[in-house]
Amino acid sequence: MGDPSGIGPELCIKALRQALVGSTKTKLKLFGDLSHLQEVNALLGMPVTHAHLAEITEDTGPLGPYPAGTVAPNSGESAYRAITGAARACLSGRAHAMVTAPIHKEALNLAGYKWPGHTELLAHLACPGSPPPVRMLLINHELRVLLHTIHIPLKDVPSRITPHDLLETIEIAHHCGHQYGQPSPKIAVAGLNPHASEGGNIGDEDIRVVAPAIKAAQDRGIHVTGPWPGDTIFMRARMSPDDIHLVIALYHDQGLIPIKYLGIDHGVNITLGLPFVRTSVDHGTAFDIAHQWQASPASLLEAIDQARAMAQALPAQTPLSL
Repeated sequence: MGDPSGIGPELCIKALRQALVGSTKTKLKLFGDLSHLQEVNALLGMPVTHAHLAEITEDTGPLGPYPAGTVAPNSGESAYRAITGAARACLSGRAHAMVTAPIHKEALNLAGYKWPGHTELLAHLACPGSPPPVRMLLINHELRVLLHTIHIPLKDVPSRITPHDLLETIEIAHHCGHQYGQPSPKIAVAGLNPHASEGGNIGDEDIRVVAPAIKAAQDRGIHVTGPWPGDTIFMRARMSPDDIHLVIALYHDQGLIPIKYLGIDHGVNITLGLPFVRTSVDHGTAFDIAHQWQASPASLLEAIDQARAMAQALPAQTPLSL
């Protein structure tokens, strides 16, 4: 359900309504504070009865009230319980995929959970002793962008780019291609510096670090090219989708800006490298319109559709009875 002080519960109820009245056969189970979700459902006047809601909702325990548009520790705690409940359902085989509404990282921290975001938390939940290498993939109808680094300060990015780590990112993009519909993806890597360092005239990281990782991946049979100037490679990928299936961005905003510029309503956030499917909306908690009942569930619906498609692409699964 995401952070209950934001738009997450509203989006979930609206998406649930569409699933119940539509023709989809996807079984949905909503993790969150049942009393709060029932209250949101009533305020929205949705044709989702309390019986329907109770049947498919796993109660994480009442922690409310949740102040609208406010960073609050009880909201962070409630969001954390919903995340862990859904993750455990996937890890135990009770669910095939997990879709997350937006959380507020500061609220999560105030509740005592010092994770930068969903991605890092889910990696820890998947394997507490040795979290698997995971990467954040953002997609919409026109672009696929995989992030090499995510929630770190810009000043720390160069030190986090090593030939070994970047090769790992490229391999994840390659081996997880079937999850985003490309079993043999054509990958392009954006450069770190302007003009991809312009032959070493604008920094040397692209020549010294990025290019060797790309060469190592090519030697392993991976279809990857670069480093390409970051100011043009996303445009090229958008204009030539058959030639570039995915772009690897080296830092958060390098990849997020082109994705979000094309519109957040159709953007989906996917975590690659987890032992289960996880998708999410491509926007935040929208505290400025929280509890005003005007938020669009478009991105959440896209995330649900993407999770369904990814789950169906996995090996044969046992039917669930959620």
